[in-house]
This record gives sequence, C-alpha cells and structure tokens, in this order.
Amino acid sequence: MKKPALLVALLATVLMLVTITTQVEAKTKSATIVSTRTLTKTPYHATSGYLYTSAHLTKKAHNADNYPLTTFYATKSDTVRKANGNKAVYYYVKNGNGKVKGWIWRGHLVRIIDTTSKLQQFNKLIGLIDSTSTKTYNQIVSLLNTLNSDTTLSTLVSDLTSLKNSLTNSSDIATLKTIITTVQSDVSSGITTVANIVSWVHSLFN
Repeated sequence: MKKPALLVALLATVLMLVTITTQVEAKTKSATIVSTRTLTKTPYHATSGYLYTSAHLTKKAHNADNYPLTTFYATKSDTVRKANGNKAVYYYVKNGNGKVKGWIWRGHLVRIIDTTSKLQQFNKLIGLIDSTSTKTYNQIVSLLNTLNSDTTLSTLVSDLTSLKNSLTNSSDIATLKTIITTVQSDVSSGITTVANIVSWVHSLFN
C-alpha cells in the first residue's frame, strides 16, 4: 500500500519541478530585437509598466509607477518580438540626471507637449504667410484649406513645393521655401503634427 502512495508523491514532485522549470524559462526567455532606430530626444511621462535593463526584456530595472511626475527623455526605439511571438515597440528613456533609465513599452508613455514652442512656431508660420503677396497668400490659404485628417507630411510638403515652383515672385518663392522648411522641422522635431496643423488651419482660415 505504501508503494503506490510513494509513486504518486514522486510523480507529483516531478510534475511540480517541470512546471516550475517551464515557468522560469518563460520568464527568462529574452525578446528578439527586430529593428532599431534613433529618436529625436523627446520628453515623456510614464503612466505605468516597467523599465527594463535592455530591449531583450529579461530584467526589470524600475517600476514606472514610482515615477509619475518624472520627465523621461526617449532617444532610441527598438521593435522586438516577445517570447509569445507578438511584436512591440520599446523606447529607451532616462530621466534628467540619467539615474533612472531603461526600456519601456511605447504604450506606457505620454508625450509632454511644449505649448509655448508650438504657439511660437504657429505664429511664425502665420507671419510668413502674411508676408507674401496677396495672390500668393490666397494660393497658400486655398492649399491649406484642402488639408484633412488623412494628409501626410510628405503630401503637404509636396503640395507646397509644387506651389513654390509655380511662383514667379522671388520674394514669395523664398518665403514659401522657409515655410516648407519650418513645417518639416516642426513635425520632425515633435513640436507639432500634421493633424495639429490641419486643426490650426481650419480654425484660422475658415
């Protein structure tokens, strides 16, 4: 009678060890880095989640819940494939003094918008548009009013460039070139987005 009981106990122990081993392997299996790119240094707040020591996601460095008011700066982005096969994008971030740093899922970050810079840039664009001749001004406004939520930066730049190439007034050509450069710079640096420009245009010129 003792042998069956001993066999059952032994079998249960083996199964428990297999389960524990499987769980440990699942926890420590690293993510595979699919692609990497450099980001323009951008400020964020972390809403939740963990910061990992590497994009392989095998070791947690910090709990983002402990830093609700901390400004983190993202400088790198890795697309990874997790152990479960799913892809995700992780940003490398660190605080101002560099002591709190790590890789965190992009979905746990909220970008901090510098409204002062945005307003300054919009005012700059308004000033540039207003400085053109009446004919060119009307052409620019007409073009901007065709923007919608599906407009991309490349489309906007292409349309503005086509307009610039059709002009004969050298002053307006130079001004439109500056407008194009400003829009490209603002969107690329994160000061604004094409969607924000669309909203601004519709509220200002309609």
